[in-house]
Amino acid sequence: MKTKNLPKGVKQKIKKKIQSQKNVPKKGTQVIIAPKKATAVQQAKIAFEVSKVINEKNEEMLKARADMNKGKPNA
Repeated sequence: MKTKNLPKGVKQKIKKKIQSQKNVPKKGTQVIIAPKKATAVQQAKIAFEVSKVINEKNEEMLKARADMNKGKPNA
């Protein structure tokens, strides 16, 4: 290859090396998630179960009330 002389005042193109950030997972790899605290997970599960039971009871009460208002016999 021959080197070309550029006119005065023109900068030559230079390829810059991209500095990769350390401690960052590469694209396409699974993201590292910090482990949860066992007690917090257990409390969340208990709260979910409690709210589920309460919602089921409320639905049963509402269905019974709606059936009563429509005049349906108890099934």
